Amino acid sequence: MLGLIAELRRRSVFRVAAAYLVVAWLIMQVVATIGTAAGLPDWADSLALVLLLAGFPVILFIAWAFELSPDGLKRTGSAAEASQVPAAGMPDYALIGALVIVAVIAGSQMLTRPGQSEMPTADAGAIADGIPSDNSIAVLPFLDLSPAGDQQYFSDGISEEILNVLVRIEGLDVTSRTSAFQYRSDTMGVPEIAERLRVRHVLEGSVRRSGNTIRITAQLIDARTDVHLWSQTYDQSLTAENLFAIQDEIANAIVRALSEVLDIQAPEIAVAPLTDNVDAYDLYLQARDLFHRRTDLDVAADLLAQAVGQSPDFTAAWALRAAISNVRESHGYAPEAGVDQAALTESYARQTLALDPDNALAIAVRASHRSQRMIFQREPGDIGSVLTDLNRAAALNPHDATIQNWLGMGRLFIGDLDGALSSFQTCVQIEARYGACAENYYDTLAVMGRTDEALAAMEANLANGLSNPNWINFAVLAEKDERLAFLISANHPWVLPGFQRVGDIYDAYQTPDADHSELLREALDHMPPGDRDHPALMLSLLLMPLGAEDLPVWPGSIWQPIASRYRQTPTFHQLIRSSGTLDYWREHGFPDICRPVGADDFTCD
Repeated sequence: MLGLIAELRRRSVFRVAAAYLVVAWLIMQVVATIGTAAGLPDWADSLALVLLLAGFPVILFIAWAFELSPDGLKRTGSAAEASQVPAAGMPDYALIGALVIVAVIAGSQMLTRPGQSEMPTADAGAIADGIPSDNSIAVLPFLDLSPAGDQQYFSDGISEEILNVLVRIEGLDVTSRTSAFQYRSDTMGVPEIAERLRVRHVLEGSVRRSGNTIRITAQLIDARTDVHLWSQTYDQSLTAENLFAIQDEIANAIVRALSEVLDIQAPEIAVAPLTDNVDAYDLYLQARDLFHRRTDLDVAADLLAQAVGQSPDFTAAWALRAAISNVRESHGYAPEAGVDQAALTESYARQTLALDPDNALAIAVRASHRSQRMIFQREPGDIGSVLTDLNRAAALNPHDATIQNWLGMGRLFIGDLDGALSSFQTCVQIEARYGACAENYYDTLAVMGRTDEALAAMEANLANGLSNPNWINFAVLAEKDERLAFLISANHPWVLPGFQRVGDIYDAYQTPDADHSELLREALDHMPPGDRDHPALMLSLLLMPLGAEDLPVWPGSIWQPIASRYRQTPTFHQLIRSSGTLDYWREHGFPDICRPVGADDFTCD
């Protein structure tokens, strides 16, 4: 054995082997580093490894049989012909050191490689969740190629109607509108967009509207292979009938194309025309775009008034008109001139239901409107019937994020925190960039005492541009010692701008059980709450922990841990009774922090 080792040393086999391993490792690092940027396929690193492993015994044989001399490569002489084994020098020590370093780094990489058994189950699940389902698809916003470039809302409307059809296909996983539409003007390719959205397939297209003609081009792409599964161009005269027929044909073609490569059925899809008036449909699409973005709601209301004026039986326009009327004041827009906004909301919803008794959005509007009157105006009501209608609306249209948001608010009001959180999670899953749902989600986490998660979600929403700057959870900021953010938010124009004792309010949050009546009175004198309902609600978010009773309440505020004093007031007890919540609790069970007292009373911690 010693003789063999000596012979291997004499023939420089060890030296060559060490050098080969170091160089091979460096080659693998280079391939792994530049592979993506150079456009190399996923199997390039595997091929490099196989070739290097195959070359190792070859290079050892060459080192044994040949030696490098001034005259070139020649056969190695026998041991009898050779001189003694050369002593190790500095190059050998350097090579040994390099080999040791490579071995340490490679071993570390093996130990930390994803997928090893040491990885926690949660991480493994996250990796599995990141693999897109073969049955997944995203509908990107169709490009506006119209000559004036002013028809993006129209192109978005076409895309959204196709998406609304696809979500009804059982077994098809469709990405939410807001998630897909954020890539409206992105320059990245379809495979990268699909990777970010975690989908296997992408539908993209364009719309060119010119005069009385329209051209719609659509193409279905397998993002994994970047292969077009289907594409089609439609040139039609611009009529409502043609528009919906094209949407019908595109949706059916997509399902047929997917069914040929995936394990899903291909049912025939019928797209019911929303209206026979193309001008009314155009106005509706403009208004729906504004509603989604919660901007210019007064303009959206005017557009819908024109739409139903041109097409009185336009059910979807009436339903959207009711929804906008229901939320416009809570988003800072004044009531429509010279009217009772509450009565108008009810009127629009009734008109919708007269046209379609099962219109989910209109059913939800009426239920949400009743709950707002109970909570904000303290009118008597029946929260049980509100929840029944909201659950019915959600069953009729489980893909409507607004309905899920309102259902979450109803559940939150009765203290069903788990149910509320589930509704807001569903809402965010449907529309990942729905700001109201994202805010209600982290507020519910805060009510449940999960403050760290709530603060992290708040920061994420702000970083992603999802949170309304008018809305803030002061209790979370105070508990997590975010004093600067608390003071900035309290000075917002809709809260307490210019109040000289905002710092004292922050300090009062640290001692919620103390008497803060004087500070509360000064704050209310500084910003009288009777001017507009929405600022009064914003003021309530800040002052309820100090003992404010007569301000409108947000459903989550009454269950915050810091609001225990409010839950002992006659105002709170009257609200629970007049809304029918106490009757609901008796039938369905009390929340964890409340208990019945005798036959007709209750108490909450």
